[in-house]
Amino acid sequence: MYFAEPIGMIWGMLWLLLAALLWKRRWRSGVFVAFVIILMSVLGSTGLPGWLLGTLEKPYVRQSLSDLPTSDAVVVLGGGVQPSKYDAFGLDLTADADRIIMAMELMRLGKGRTLVLGGAWCEVPGGKRIEADLTRDWLTTWKFTDAPIESLGPCENTHDEAEKVARLFKQNQWRKVILVSSAYHLRRAEACFRTAGVPVICVPCDFKTRISLEGPPGYTLVPRYNGFIKATLFIRETIGWWIYRWRGWIDPAIASKVVPPED
Repeated sequence: MYFAEPIGMIWGMLWLLLAALLWKRRWRSGVFVAFVIILMSVLGSTGLPGWLLGTLEKPYVRQSLSDLPTSDAVVVLGGGVQPSKYDAFGLDLTADADRIIMAMELMRLGKGRTLVLGGAWCEVPGGKRIEADLTRDWLTTWKFTDAPIESLGPCENTHDEAEKVARLFKQNQWRKVILVSSAYHLRRAEACFRTAGVPVICVPCDFKTRISLEGPPGYTLVPRYNGFIKATLFIRETIGWWIYRWRGWIDPAIASKVVPPED
């Protein structure tokens, strides 16, 4: 029962509140509650959030991996794991773990000579837990590739990852770099990397919408959490884009030339 979920429960209680307000002829308060109900219904019951997020994903759709050139490095952005005290290798796979799976597949196909791992960090009792280090230890232990695996160390954000990759790019005299991230994040990530001086070939993964995902339509009468997640990602990427431009992490001249590859 969707009413048993927190969002559905709140939505149902708002309907009861609206009925009580209308019974008491408190029209102004009723209009406000009705607005909240409509907003929740649009975000949680319709395809609007998916359509908005899909506008970020669609330009980066890639039909095949076979036509990718062999690159000096495959760079996978962080977000795929988080520290966990009791899980294997001290990490938990997140909803964005497709980033790691795609990077592993690219390495298996021989599309990169070096695998570079990005990611955040957190302070826990006993010291720091660095996402890229945890992932590197996992992949090294499983010996899935003979190629070198580099950790970018603790990174604060995508800009930090881009700056660290830019240093490796210059030090190692790389010429081609494949960038792996969630499809909805690639517009901002690509512009950030190009501004830092790293010309990247983007490979999307971790699709959140019907642009890639298959299955029955997700429309429901009672709002669910999926639409709120998609709306959150779209809003975060939109605000993040403008913040990065404001900070100078995305050069407007470079950003205007960012054109996703066509297959």
